[in-house]
Amino acid sequence: MDQETERRRWMQQHMTSWLRLATTLQSEGWEAQVTCEAAPVQVEGRLPSGERFYFRARHSDVSLGIGGEDPADIPEWEESEPHEEASWLPATDGEAIIRRLALRYAGRVS
Repeated sequence: MDQETERRRWMQQHMTSWLRLATTLQSEGWEAQVTCEAAPVQVEGRLPSGERFYFRARHSDVSLGIGGEDPADIPEWEESEPHEEASWLPATDGEAIIRRLALRYAGRVS
């Protein structure tokens, strides 16, 4: 298999895994839409509690912004975690991070 075919196959698997994660989150009451699967990875929507969120993984940083008029621009709350090569963040790593950051937010507002 040539390098270009391998790259396309990897990208397809990467995109599919992010779309699968969005479906999993939706089944748990999130409104989640993958708006970019790579460079940067982005997921937007609403938490099960109703607040708007913006999840982004770029360069070496993964962040979750929640609330405010535009959580992608000026969120009411935001935290981040480092992750090597976050622009190509695997969905399995992304799932753990988005859940961890959402729990930190929930603990703050409880």
